[in-house]
Amino acid sequence: MMKQGVILASGLGSRLNSEGRNEPKPLMPVGGMALIERVITLMQNVGIEKIVVVVGYRGDQIREYINKNNIRGVVFAENPEYNKKNGISLLRARDFLDDAPFMLSMSDHIFSENFFADFLEKAEPKLEKYEVVLSIDRNIEGVFDLDDATKVVTENGEITAIGKDLPSYDAVDTGLFLCKPDIFARLQSVYDETGDVSISNVMGSVAADRMFACAEMTGHLWQDVDTPSMKNEAEERLVDDYIEKNRSTHFFSNRFFIKIAKETVLALFKKEHFDWEFFHTAVFVVSLIITAVALFEDLIQLSVLPLFFTTFMSYIDKIRKNVRITCLKNENFILSWKFGFILSTLPAVLAACGTVFVGLPLVVVMFAVALAKHLGFLDFLMSQRAELPDVDESLSQTLLAPSLFWMVYSVAVFVLPEWLTGFLPFAYFIFAPCFYDERG
Repeated sequence: MMKQGVILASGLGSRLNSEGRNEPKPLMPVGGMALIERVITLMQNVGIEKIVVVVGYRGDQIREYINKNNIRGVVFAENPEYNKKNGISLLRARDFLDDAPFMLSMSDHIFSENFFADFLEKAEPKLEKYEVVLSIDRNIEGVFDLDDATKVVTENGEITAIGKDLPSYDAVDTGLFLCKPDIFARLQSVYDETGDVSISNVMGSVAADRMFACAEMTGHLWQDVDTPSMKNEAEERLVDDYIEKNRSTHFFSNRFFIKIAKETVLALFKKEHFDWEFFHTAVFVVSLIITAVALFEDLIQLSVLPLFFTTFMSYIDKIRKNVRITCLKNENFILSWKFGFILSTLPAVLAACGTVFVGLPLVVVMFAVALAKHLGFLDFLMSQRAELPDVDESLSQTLLAPSLFWMVYSVAVFVLPEWLTGFLPFAYFIFAPCFYDERG
C-alpha cells in the first residue's frame, strides 16, 4: 500500500499571480480551499502517511500556512533553483523518501474526491512491471486549455510518448503519478549533464524503455489551475461534479435552492479570500430583524423570509463542504441551520394553539434538541430516534428536505389557522431524519 507522496510546490506561478495576490500559487484558494491543502488532503485520505512538499518561491509562506492550519504528516524539501525546470524539485525530495514507490502530484491541480482512490486501485498493481504509472484522460475535448496540457501517446496500456507539443496523441496527462525510486537516477543523470531537468523529458526516456504505464481516469474530474480563467473553470467543475453525483439535488425543491446557491457560491469564490463568517452574520442579522417585526406586528407570514434565508444558507454550506472535501470551521451555533430554523419559525410556533403557554414549551423543546450534543443527552435522543421507523435516505433528502419544508410552510402560513401552523415546524424539527443526519 502506498505510504509516501511528493507534492511539487516550488514554482513561480506567475500567470495565476497576475490577479495581484501577494502569495505563492499553491496557497491560492480554489473552491474555498488552498490548492496545496486540497492535494495533501486527497493523499492522506488514501492512506499516505508521509508527504514531502517541495518548496522554493515564497516557501516560507507555504510552511507557515501548513503549520498554522495544523496540517500533519508533511515534511518540507527546499529547492533553491525554483526558477529552473520542475525535475529539480522532484530530485530535492529524494533524501526524504524511503526506498519504496511514491505518489507524485503537482500542487496546482484539483481532483475529484474519489480520484486518488480509483487511481491507486488501477495503478498500483502495474508497478510490479513498470517504473512509472501516469493517470490519463482520453476526453481530449473536455480539457479546458488543451494548448497547455501535456499530451501522451498510448499503446496497449503503455505510454510511448509524452510532451506538450506532440503532433498527434490520444490522451492527456492529468498530473498524478506513481513512481519507483529508479526515477531519481534518470533525473540525476540529466541534471549532472545539463544543469537542468524536466519531469516530462525524463518521462520520455521512461517511455522509450517501455517502462511507462498509464491508468485511464477518463470521466473523473481534474483540472490544471494556471490562470484566473482556469481557476474559475475549476471551481465551476467542482460544484457541478457534486451536484451531478448527488441524486437528491435533482429533486424539484432542492434543485431550486441548489441553483441559486450555486450561482452565489461561484460568485463569492471569485473573491478568493471572501469572509464567509461575515456573510453568515449579515444574513443572520437580516433574518433577526424580520423575525422581530413578525413577532411585534403579529405577522407570522413574514417568517417565510428568514426561513428562506436560513434554508438558502444551509444549501450554500452544503456546496462549500462538498467542494472543500474537508469540514468547515467549527460551527457557530448562532449562525447554524438549527438556530436559524428556530429563530425563523418562532412567530408561528409561539402562536401554536393561539396561546404562548403552548407555544413557549414547544420552543424550549426545540432548543433542547438543538443543543442536545452540548448538553450531553444526544445519545439519549438518538436512541429514541432509533425507535421510530427507518426512513429511506433518498426520502429524507427529498420529501423531508429543508427546501420542500420551506415551500410547504410558505403555503401553510397563508392557508392554515395560526394555532395549527406552529406545530408544523415543531414536528419537522424534532422528527425529520435530515436533522439527525446533520448532527450525527
